[in-house]
Amino acid sequence: MDDRIKDLYRVPNICEYENIHLETLCEECAMLEERVHTIAHALSEQECGVIEEYIRTRNDLEVETVKMALRWGKQHYK
Repeated sequence: MDDRIKDLYRVPNICEYENIHLETLCEECAMLEERVHTIAHALSEQECGVIEEYIRTRNDLEVETVKMALRWGKQHYK
């Protein structure tokens, strides 16, 4: 899992804001991503590159989505 995403789960008092389902999903994603990396190394270099690029792009999307949600929440829930 991308360090930027891991950092999102390292905020003070996060237990007050998340539920156990979020924690479980995070753990499951990390395990699945590890398996995807293992499978990708058995593919051609080009196919492996596509998978790696997808993971990087998905990580960027996740980070930007959370940042947008935080800005929206800050603006609408003062």
